[in-house]
Amino acid sequence: MERVKSIVYRNLTNADFFNINKPPGMELRGGGQAYIDFPTASVTPTQWHNFFSGVYGVDVQQEKQGPSWTFPIYSLKVDNSNSPPSQNIKIYQRRAQSVCITSQKLLSSRSNRVRAWHPEAGFPYPIDNTNTEQCPDGLMVYLAATDSGKVWAGWYLNDGTTGLPIKGIVSEAIAKMFTYPSNIEGYSGIINFQDNENVYINPDDIDYPLQTYGNETYISNVFNPANEEAEFIETLFSNDGSTRNSFTKEYLTKVRIRNKSIVADLKSLYDNTCQITGKQFAFQKKNGVDYTEVHHLIPLGEGGSDEIKNLIVVNPLIHKMFHHADVKPIDLKNIKVDSNGYGYLEIYISDKPYKITWHPRHLAAI
Repeated sequence: MERVKSIVYRNLTNADFFNINKPPGMELRGGGQAYIDFPTASVTPTQWHNFFSGVYGVDVQQEKQGPSWTFPIYSLKVDNSNSPPSQNIKIYQRRAQSVCITSQKLLSSRSNRVRAWHPEAGFPYPIDNTNTEQCPDGLMVYLAATDSGKVWAGWYLNDGTTGLPIKGIVSEAIAKMFTYPSNIEGYSGIINFQDNENVYINPDDIDYPLQTYGNETYISNVFNPANEEAEFIETLFSNDGSTRNSFTKEYLTKVRIRNKSIVADLKSLYDNTCQITGKQFAFQKKNGVDYTEVHHLIPLGEGGSDEIKNLIVVNPLIHKMFHHADVKPIDLKNIKVDSNGYGYLEIYISDKPYKITWHPRHLAAI
């Protein structure tokens, strides 16, 4: 393991996510944004300079608007502790207001996407890369500089339902990555650890690459409606009616700790597969399991119920479409059942047809 001296992080915006994934030819003038910006109001050029101090192989140049740093980068979930450097990345001050990571547009001849942030490494990819509002909630990217002179790249979802990439006792310093205001879209920050704050990178642990002392694991305290759904979903397939515990543990800041299996019953019935798009638009969490959420077909505010018949397992982008796109009224009476007991219902989202599929055991409750 390598001791971390500094971490820079950013909560990606819809614009960030769109610009690094959009298809060629969408810009009427020029090539369009191909970088990820970090506002200098959040991370100053001096702080970047200190971040790169001691990094092995860094090339520092002074360019028109400010400094640039070209350096070897290592990618969590791709590289291990013995991997040689295989990618160089450039970060530079492109204007007074921001420092950027260059060449992150995936579908470009000049693309140099950080490998940890590539779809092949499980990083989210939009269902429709022409849509400007496809970024998963709480999608965070980060760079960690270590005492051994390396910079590691990683990502996580700070959405209130997904496990965070840290194991052990959370100090006030590192909790900043996971609590308010880091959950604000577009928020960027830097953490500089003191000599007595021992946070480590363990690249051989894909679930918890950030580690301190202890075995505690966490889900952030960011509000997510899926947590509300989870609290009753957990009993739907339970034979004994027992409930699982959810509690809050206090350090210098609060981080909510929730049982990761809180929606496992319903999700396992579908093998963590979206009932609408299947595996087509799935992305894997760092533990190799596809990330899914649970949705109320008819919102509670519109007369929907908390019963199992009103719940489906979906991927996060379909979930966002349900909440933000034009969804035609859904009538469960129109479900068609095949000879094997599976149910099917055609629905329309933004005038496009989609089909929901129900497992026989799920359908029996409708």
